[in-house]
Amino acid sequence: MSNDHGDIDDPLERLERNERQGVLAFRYVLLSVVAVVALAAVIVMIQGGISDECADGRALCLTADRVEVVVLPLLLSIGLAVMSGVTTYRRWNQHIRWRPWLYATYAMWMVTTAYLLMSSSVVFVRSA
Repeated sequence: MSNDHGDIDDPLERLERNERQGVLAFRYVLLSVVAVVALAAVIVMIQGGISDECADGRALCLTADRVEVVVLPLLLSIGLAVMSGVTTYRRWNQHIRWRPWLYATYAMWMVTTAYLLMSSSVVFVRSA
C-alpha cells in the first residue's frame, strides 16, 4: 500500500527500494559509457576508418566522416545525461532516494565533456 506522496507503508520494502537506487544509477552510467564508445566504434567500422582526405596543410581536418565520429556519440551522450537528470527529478518527486541519480547526472555530463574533448582532439587535429 502507498500513501499520497508515494511513501510505502512497509519499512523493509521502502529500504530495499531506496538501496537499489545506487546500484541502478551506477549501472546506468557504466552502460551509458559503453553505449557511447560502442556507437563511436560502430561508426568507425561502418565507414572503414577515418579517411585522410585533407590534403591542405592546415591543422584542422573537418570531413564528414570525422564529424560523424564526434557528433553522433556526443548527441547520444547528451541525451543520456538529460535522461539521467529526468530520472533524478522523478525519483525526487516520488520521494525515492535521488542523490545517486544526481551523482549519475554529474558523471554523465563529465563523460559527455570528456568524450567531446578527447574525440575532437584525436579526430580533428592532424599531426604534422
